[in-house]
Amino acid sequence: MKIGFIDYVFDHNAPIGTNGLSEVVWNLAGPLAKLGCEVHVAGPYARADYPSEGVQVHPYTVPKIWQRNIVGHNLIVVRGIKTLQRYGPFGVFHAPEYLSTALLTVFGKGTPVVLTEPGNIYERIANGNPYDPVTTQVFKLAARRTAHSAARVIATSDIMKEWWQRTGTAPARIARIPLGVDLGMFEPMAGAKAQLGWSAEQQHLLFTARLSVETGAQYLLEALPEVLAKFPQAHLHIVGSGAAEESLRKQATDLKITGSISWHGWLGLEELLLYYSAAAVMIFPGTSGGTPRVMLQALACGAPFVGAAIGGIVDHITPDRGWLTPPRDITGLATAIIEVLSEPDLARQKAERGRAYVQTLSWANIAERVLNEVYCPLAKTRGN
Repeated sequence: MKIGFIDYVFDHNAPIGTNGLSEVVWNLAGPLAKLGCEVHVAGPYARADYPSEGVQVHPYTVPKIWQRNIVGHNLIVVRGIKTLQRYGPFGVFHAPEYLSTALLTVFGKGTPVVLTEPGNIYERIANGNPYDPVTTQVFKLAARRTAHSAARVIATSDIMKEWWQRTGTAPARIARIPLGVDLGMFEPMAGAKAQLGWSAEQQHLLFTARLSVETGAQYLLEALPEVLAKFPQAHLHIVGSGAAEESLRKQATDLKITGSISWHGWLGLEELLLYYSAAAVMIFPGTSGGTPRVMLQALACGAPFVGAAIGGIVDHITPDRGWLTPPRDITGLATAIIEVLSEPDLARQKAERGRAYVQTLSWANIAERVLNEVYCPLAKTRGN
């Protein structure tokens, strides 16, 4: 099977395959190559630290002016498609975002297109849309085009399966396969708190995600004063950056909790491993989205988890693996965090069950499912 991946890179300074949707591309590409597939990846790479052997990489460059807007997004993808086509024909094109797959259905010359969904714009609109009106309209067009024209949509959660059906994807063209986690990278690290220089007397809370309205850091900040009233030594570590950072910093100032927060910006995966391993609790109070990769990473590192009951979170977090709260429920969020900190034995038990569960979600297992449940049936349909 010959597979062509389109990789859309958001942070050109980060190591390839370590952030955003690029992480999904490379975590599938490497295992698929080991399974005997001929795997090609085209991406606008500014560096050459490719994370997997056996993958044929086709880098191309784009002017910086085009790297962070919707026009540039389209141009980057089109250039990626043209780059891949030099090495075709392919049995399947695969991408982890639906603007790429929409364009692939237009310019892909009849090659079957597969989407591993990162979410759905209509779900975003319903629950917390971070995009401007122009970008929103483009994503709506792309989602509808992908829903109707992609050969398969891989839904990573039950709720996203429903949203893609509502967008127009026939149930027979949806494969329900979760995201994976790099179990070779993410595992509990002994002595992580000491390595980070964190005080043993403090309760360390962790939030890591893009700082955007839909990831819900604003609700965590609202809940923090109630947590601090019970645990004055609690300290929140915010890992990530984004458009909402300025407003979040102002919110922290208004709530007079700045002394209980550290802002770390984006961190590499090896640093994240330390933070997950050292945290008393990982918190994701989002309002919208598919399956947060940070949730799976934190579980793999043995961190107790508190999350909003949304998207793919509810597919993975059961009462014996963590805590779920209604989205936007500030009191419920504070109560769950306080329970984690008040009952360390219970938190440890749930974290252990969560870690045992994610051992089934290695990317090697997920890649094998994609090959057998998506690619091979498409090849048989085409008579290959």
